[in-house]
Amino acid sequence: MNLQNILKLVLLGLIVWLTYETIETVAKPLRFEKERDRRYAAVIDRLKQIRTAQVTYRENNGEFADTWEKLLQYTKTGKMKITKVIGNPDDSADIRRGIRYETILISVADSLFKNYPIDSLPFVPYADTARFILRAGKVKKSNLELNVFEVEDSAPFDTRKVLRVGSMVDANLSGNWE
Repeated sequence: MNLQNILKLVLLGLIVWLTYETIETVAKPLRFEKERDRRYAAVIDRLKQIRTAQVTYRENNGEFADTWEKLLQYTKTGKMKITKVIGNPDDSADIRRGIRYETILISVADSLFKNYPIDSLPFVPYADTARFILRAGKVKKSNLELNVFEVEDSAPFDTRKVLRVGSMVDANLSGNWE
């Protein structure tokens, strides 16, 4: 084999390597985005479940849960009030007969979290044993004391975008992804 053939093989190898590196330059960020979107979808779903549990807790206890133990205990064993309207308030015949309201208590676990692993609520998906950061308290706005809570991802996949729901400075139940 002469020097010219060896040079051709080296150049061919260099071309293959540069082609691979060029493709990887584009593919690596795409893989990262796909994985981030998959993980964030799971975290967002968990944050929505936590928000549902917190809102239900507040409706029945007058404030948000400030510990995971309180929230999990309530979610597993607590009851929530449901008001059932008997009759149609928009129908004049029903109004003459009388509209009745019945309040019943139903299990939080059986109604809102049926077939959902309640014990997994505090844990960040795809982050082993990392737990969401849970805070609750009160803020004063326009001479009113408002209950607030915030739950934040303690182990974000992308540290430039930390997912959270609620706020400790405003009465806001939205997530920062909405």
